[in-house]
Amino acid sequence: MPPSLSERLRKAGIRHYDVLIHDQDKDWLITNFKPEGASPYPVNVSRLMRNLVWQMKERVSSGEKPFHELVRTYWYMYVKSTLARSDSLSAATDQYKQLTENITAMVKDFQLMAYKDIGFRDENEANKKIGVNANVITFSEKLGHFGYLTDIQKQYNISAISLGGQPSVMNVEYFVDDLKKVKTGQVLADRPMLLRLPAPGAKINLRRSFYLYSIVDYDPSGWIIRDAFINNLRHYKIKNTKTYDLINPDMLTPEEIMLARYPIRAGADMEAKNKKWLSDVTARHYKNQKYLVEEKNGKVKLYGLEAESIATARLTEKLKEVMVPVIGGNEEALKIYEMKNLNQAIKDLMIFKLTHPETETTHGR
Repeated sequence: MPPSLSERLRKAGIRHYDVLIHDQDKDWLITNFKPEGASPYPVNVSRLMRNLVWQMKERVSSGEKPFHELVRTYWYMYVKSTLARSDSLSAATDQYKQLTENITAMVKDFQLMAYKDIGFRDENEANKKIGVNANVITFSEKLGHFGYLTDIQKQYNISAISLGGQPSVMNVEYFVDDLKKVKTGQVLADRPMLLRLPAPGAKINLRRSFYLYSIVDYDPSGWIIRDAFINNLRHYKIKNTKTYDLINPDMLTPEEIMLARYPIRAGADMEAKNKKWLSDVTARHYKNQKYLVEEKNGKVKLYGLEAESIATARLTEKLKEVMVPVIGGNEEALKIYEMKNLNQAIKDLMIFKLTHPETETTHGR
């Protein structure tokens, strides 16, 4: 049995207060949020932040007007001043980031609330669009690609979002909320693509297949952003996802790769990330991956590719190949399409292993 609300609140260090926390003086704050063990601050900062946010959630739930402002506005109006009053405001620590991390933990880890329960504004609202074919999603790491995604979105009536770096749980919550508002319907597949507009129907089923097409840097950091977006979708009940990574070495010729590649930062802090990324991309058996891995004096040097190294015209051609067949199709037709892709992938893998025997030695398998 999952833990009850009271158990989750207790685990998060949250309780109900009859007085407004942000109005209390220093002595009250120190008495009620005293840190456990050694601390550089008179109060437990994380516990104070969580209780401030929870109290705002309680106030809105009881009938107060939602806080229709940015999280950063909430930081300035309620959190920063409270920390200053308790002598716990730090110039050395990014406490705004600490606030956003604590809210994320309340939403995702402790599952105590949703961002919309308070009414926070979505700061990424301008960088997403929802189409009738809502379960087909193109997404990019960088905001600079949103203009291109908008063109594709208009052409195929799909969904698109630019993340602007590490995706926040709030951005994905509101994105999924927008997806759930879309009405889907039957598509006449024999019509030209621009005329394949479904008639209004039922709301989208989040348990159906979702097809994701990523434009992220081909390096560990880009794939961390990619994986975080997919993980956040899963948190909001979109779990049946199939991802095609548009930025990969097979989108370029060997000569283009040698001109575009850049060394991936190494070091102790990157070792685990680099190993995981290399394992993930090696499993995809890109035939040009060998141009991004160099072994010298027993050490492996990795290279990456910027998302911008591949022209959008080339991305568009690839989307016609890998995305267009799934638009507006029924689940049975999509299964047939995917089986064909699987058969071809098995053939490609067999050819890859026959023609690249050195790969087994290079990666120690």
